[in-house]
Amino acid sequence: MRVVILGAGAVGLGFMGDLLSRTGEEMVFADINSVLVESLNRHGACTISKASLKEIRPLTVTGVEAVDSGQAEGRDRLGPELAGADFAITSVGARVLPLIGRLIAELARKGFRRETPLNILCCENHRDAAGLLHDSLAERLGPEETKARFACVNTVVGRMCQLLTHGERDLPTVTPDVDQVFLVEDYDPFPVDAGAWRGPLPPMAHLEGVPTPQFEAYEHRKLYAHNGVHALLAMLGKLRGYQFFYEAGRDSELDAIGRRGMWEEMSAALVRAHPSYFTEERMGAFADDLYARLVNPVFTDEIDRGMRDTLRMVRPEDGRLSGAALFVAGQGYEPRAMCLGVAGALRDNGMDLEGLEEALAEAEPHAAEVVRALTAQALEAVDAEAQGQRGALGEFVFH
Repeated sequence: MRVVILGAGAVGLGFMGDLLSRTGEEMVFADINSVLVESLNRHGACTISKASLKEIRPLTVTGVEAVDSGQAEGRDRLGPELAGADFAITSVGARVLPLIGRLIAELARKGFRRETPLNILCCENHRDAAGLLHDSLAERLGPEETKARFACVNTVVGRMCQLLTHGERDLPTVTPDVDQVFLVEDYDPFPVDAGAWRGPLPPMAHLEGVPTPQFEAYEHRKLYAHNGVHALLAMLGKLRGYQFFYEAGRDSELDAIGRRGMWEEMSAALVRAHPSYFTEERMGAFADDLYARLVNPVFTDEIDRGMRDTLRMVRPEDGRLSGAALFVAGQGYEPRAMCLGVAGALRDNGMDLEGLEEALAEAEPHAAEVVRALTAQALEAVDAEAQGQRGALGEFVFH
């Protein structure tokens, strides 16, 4: 197969590149980092560092080419590549994704043609990245042409990936000419929305085609259990002045709160909401593995990575904290741990409870009232912690 990957970052190279390289696929990366593009073409390969719970080992990704999508010459080459690709992948970030839609639409207008629609796997940390890309394409091509020529497919990216500089960690750089390190988890599962894909699914390593009705359960698990508890631990760690997630995991009070958020709140709510897909045993095994990865001292995930754009976490379009709390409350459980995360995000932006009202306005009334009341109490606990009153966070959560 030949696959076009838009975005040669830690997810593009460090996850998609890894999986595709295992079966010897050809990959063409499109990126605006001209130095990286030149280096990838020079070497035809790159190096990523893969962290398990025990060790970090280097891994070579082969079969790599690249085009500079920031230059006219590179964009001219990208059109024929998309025309001939077996499928495409985006890994650019949700904010950039509409610009990618504009670029693909412009190339389509210039004449790249295919006999079959181009399937595009959207590997973004967004609850409906496929819809976001589709809307961007449709805005320029119209809904009928977009539907005829493209299939935008949501995915669940569970592998955590970090972009570091060589000075931060003594690990091999992505290429000899680029001072960047891609540190990724040793985690392979890659669920995709099979119902949105046109034609047979590709024989890509670890790709799991999930029927559309079931895919929502996988999205909820990623958004709320993974992203939500990751954000909760980041908030807790920031309050204590920690640099790494594993430090929060070694703090008995914060660890207990994180574990409550993962098991008693998120796991329990997911089993109740999706009983056809998640049993207590299956969800428990997933939660055990996920929590160990979140606080993995080998991966050394930084608190600052979890604190990016904290206001977005309590707004409806993201909702990894507010949405998670509302989800738990909607299933009949008290989201005390997750509301503590919501309170931390509000205070991180200098906001009071009114900063949550936009998310609550769209929620089921009873769940909204539960989250509103608990967050008001959680704000007091966060303020007490900020004033040096250790134990206030745990006292609120385990009241």
